[in-house]
Amino acid sequence: MYEQYVVKDREKLQQIEKALLASYFTNYDADFLHTETGRADIEANVSGRYNNALKYVVPWVANQIDLQGKTLAEVGCGTGASTAAFAHFVKEIVGYDIDDQAVSGARARLEVMGFTNVQLHLVSPEELVTSLRKNHAGGVDIILLFAVLEHQTIEERHETIRLCWELLNPDGLLVVTETPNLLHYTDLHTSQLPFLHLLPSELYARYADRSPREGFGASFSAGKSLSFKELDTSIMRWGRGVSYHDFELAMGRDYDQYLVADGFENEMLQWFEVSFEEELLRQFFLVRKLQVPLAFSRVVLNVIFKKNETLAPCKSRVPNNKYVGEMYTISEQEIYINTLENRLKAAEQQLNEMLSSRRWRLGNYLAGPYRKVKSLLSRS
Repeated sequence: MYEQYVVKDREKLQQIEKALLASYFTNYDADFLHTETGRADIEANVSGRYNNALKYVVPWVANQIDLQGKTLAEVGCGTGASTAAFAHFVKEIVGYDIDDQAVSGARARLEVMGFTNVQLHLVSPEELVTSLRKNHAGGVDIILLFAVLEHQTIEERHETIRLCWELLNPDGLLVVTETPNLLHYTDLHTSQLPFLHLLPSELYARYADRSPREGFGASFSAGKSLSFKELDTSIMRWGRGVSYHDFELAMGRDYDQYLVADGFENEMLQWFEVSFEEELLRQFFLVRKLQVPLAFSRVVLNVIFKKNETLAPCKSRVPNNKYVGEMYTISEQEIYINTLENRLKAAEQQLNEMLSSRRWRLGNYLAGPYRKVKSLLSRS
């Protein structure tokens, strides 16, 4: 069903690329765009992200709601890749972004593709909440946050999640996808370094030049002259990550009761295979018995919340003993056995220490006659 909407017309793809080069990519270094990395970035914006949204995200969302006749608001629409993918199926989309070049590129893409059911709004970060509240006062069926929350400050992020949840119609969906998980060891999204995203902002900025990502470290060369707020905002705009803490604080302690898709669905597993780091974090959740949905053990967060108070919590579909390359998950039974084995080893060590103790041997020698008399009495 979705394959028929993949853009294969070379002329149309060239028109989209030309439009993006004249808008979104105008702030890029011209030499960079001719590198292998630069060409890959262009390809991703022209068709890669659109095809991923069409192949994985649209059917994933369609499993939870009939898209026909629905209204959709997309916060952080960027160059319109995911916007165009959903525009084939819903009644109306309203997109918002803070980047004027990105919005210009999105408008050009939608014009090339012939969509008439999409409105786009260029807003400042400060205007986003006001615009959402004004334009969707009557409610909306789906709100899409596609790779956007990680680029907001904490205050903006919580305000966005809270308002989006408020604006949803009954049975409406809040869709968060391709969002890096702050809890993982490696920042695959931005710096491509382990642990950097977990560090305090000043330390983050000082260490940023170790990143293999071209141009990333140089953007923090003026870090010493920035205030803490300016530095922290700069890091957030690059993309730092999101965790379950954000959703709990923005939606309330029962946020998990509304979770209907957790990133372990077939569409998401085809897009993002389970990794070694995810297995480690998932085992930590299980061993520590944390009351946190396994959705937040994934490197990339792909979650859907449904505004329905009668729903049962989403039960993760990730199977035990699922092989991931050469790694496999440990079942709860294996964890219990390992725990018992560790206790047995500790007891054996304690016993050996007792047997080798001079005090224990002396006490055992002195108690010998008493044990012998007791044994004789028990026989009579």
